[in-house]
Amino acid sequence: MQLSTHALTLRFGPTTALSALTTNFPEGSRTVVWGPAGGGKTSLLKCLAGLLRPTEGEVRWDDVSTSGLSAEARRAAQVDFGMVFQTDALFDSLTVLDNVLLPLRNRRVPEAEASARAHEALRRVGLSHALDRRPEHLSGGMKKRCGVARAIVARPHVLLADDPFSGLDPQTERSIAELLLEVSEGRTLVVALPDPVDALPVTRTVRLVDGAEARG
Repeated sequence: MQLSTHALTLRFGPTTALSALTTNFPEGSRTVVWGPAGGGKTSLLKCLAGLLRPTEGEVRWDDVSTSGLSAEARRAAQVDFGMVFQTDALFDSLTVLDNVLLPLRNRRVPEAEASARAHEALRRVGLSHALDRRPEHLSGGMKKRCGVARAIVARPHVLLADDPFSGLDPQTERSIAELLLEVSEGRTLVVALPDPVDALPVTRTVRLVDGAEARG
């Protein structure tokens, strides 16, 4: 899926998070969106995924403007997106396996198929040995891996990752970067970071400052 924004503006009351941003993310590309805190990186990822609606301008999924979609059509299209959150966003009351199963159960995927897909996703991220653990018993790197497994279990066409290296040591950062590159093969990957990192080679970078793309 190709993503693009056209004069995308997002405001929260008097605060402008994104300002007339026009950019694109070609299908199958790998992009790092980087810049200082408060620059609009997380807001952009959420707009790309349809989790936030633009105040002005638009987001397009291929050639379709999300502004013209009904709520039902938007939800149906969001199965094409997987998102890795900065805070992991794991449910402490659920095991690793149940956290990864959750998106499939929400989509009412048959239990046998959901279980097979969750086990495969956890195998890919190296957590087959931790299926019954709860998040409180996982290291920071394991939590990130669980978040990646949950993001890819629905087999999305687009993978979005919001500062996935936050709080990780350099070795674990490299490990998670390698994992993101592996699981995003053939997908559109957009990663939000404070700064580009050598461990994550990408097709292109977009620098955001005060909600606008900074050139040069």
